Amino acid sequence: MKTKPPARREVRAPDAPARPRWFDFLVQQAAGYAISPLLRLVAALLLGFAIVLLSAGWLAGPQRMIDALQYRSYTAPADGRIVDSWLAIEFDARAQGDRYNWYGGARGSACAVVEYDGDWGAPQRRAYCGNRLDVHASDNLARFVDTATMAPGVPFAMPRDARGFATPELRIDRATHDWLERHASHESRLDGSRAANAFVALRELLDRPLDDALAGWSAATPAFPLLLDPQHPGEAMPRAWVDSHRAGAGIESAFAWLLLAGGAWLWLRGMRWLMMGLPRAAVLFAAIAPLLLLPWWGERMPMALAHVNADMGEIIGDMLADLDRTGRLVASTPAQAALAGGEQLVWRVGEGADADTLGKLPFALPQPRPANADGALRALVAQATDGLRALDAEQCSALLQHLARDKHAGRYGAGWLFLPGAVAALDDGDAGLARAARDFLEAWVTQPVDEPYPEQPGFAVRVELLRPLTALPIPEIAIMAGSIVERATARAR
Repeated sequence: MKTKPPARREVRAPDAPARPRWFDFLVQQAAGYAISPLLRLVAALLLGFAIVLLSAGWLAGPQRMIDALQYRSYTAPADGRIVDSWLAIEFDARAQGDRYNWYGGARGSACAVVEYDGDWGAPQRRAYCGNRLDVHASDNLARFVDTATMAPGVPFAMPRDARGFATPELRIDRATHDWLERHASHESRLDGSRAANAFVALRELLDRPLDDALAGWSAATPAFPLLLDPQHPGEAMPRAWVDSHRAGAGIESAFAWLLLAGGAWLWLRGMRWLMMGLPRAAVLFAAIAPLLLLPWWGERMPMALAHVNADMGEIIGDMLADLDRTGRLVASTPAQAALAGGEQLVWRVGEGADADTLGKLPFALPQPRPANADGALRALVAQATDGLRALDAEQCSALLQHLARDKHAGRYGAGWLFLPGAVAALDDGDAGLARAARDFLEAWVTQPVDEPYPEQPGFAVRVELLRPLTALPIPEIAIMAGSIVERATARAR
């Protein structure tokens, strides 16, 4: 008879002592702090690209449909006129720190206040601010000032003074002004010197009297055609803008919905990474609520993203600014326009460095207005020559001496207008005046010189002004002037 083997008895190890709760808490916190930067970076990447896709999809699809519906009632035309205009320079001085190239962090937007009449009573005024573009470099800032449109088809021009000259105006905030005055200029003048600070360098950069005079005399302030809803006359918009936005969304609408779907998917994933460990319901609410506010995101989401990751917030902000670089137009009351209350920097012909030259002579807009820049330059030279002739020998000598000093300092603008007058003064009976005229003309053709280029306004007339110098019986002037004319002629071929 078989007997069952005795049951095997299990021998248990003694229970390990329980770890204190505070120890587990510290371990969890330490692990959280260790991986938190990685989690935030992943979340910022997902959320950042989601913001770009959502914004692009909204602009290409729903926003265009909304615009088409909104502007359907804009049927009444109105003739607007620009009564104030400026270039708003937006610049984050805190983000710039001590980096010298402040142009790289600045953006410019052309703004204008437009007045229009109608049968509703007193004239209405509305402000428009157009494309906000990166400045990048000082040369670009000068081009922004000369821009003829603030958005596709929407005209823009700087104000004119009583003489018809353009008076460029920049507006900046106080923080920008203070930063510019505290930081040195790293751009050398032609004579090798530097401005006292970046603010002085900015004033010198846009001190271009000849360009401003030609811009004002060669073209009047453009008309500003508007369309408006007869029921809401105070909300007029530029005609070109309304026409372009009435079309609505076309074949790209399907692509827009794909962008929105992809952006929403990335957004939900990013919120899950950012809020890992929270209840699912809380994560869904925090993720879906911002999606419902998509039309009002604007520039706010990159600023919110900066709290998750500062670098990613800056990158996404730049990407959003590039999404619709040439299709931006913000309408508002004049007081709400960009930097409407900012500090005004205005450049007027004959002031500042030109007070002792152009500021000494009277100028008046010819009637009829010159047809182009060549005609405007001829008219300016004629008035400058007459004005120089009206001065006595001592005053004329002093003016020409100032022009020679300006040329040596790299300030060329006024000199072109006085070349014929200086040539005539060489034969004047006054020895002092003849010496001053010769000094100015020698300085004008001595390197570095203001070389004429075909893309410059009044190029043909600039070459005409130099040709008489090539026939002067003064070799130092004639030879150098001939070289300048040769180079200019070769560029024009």
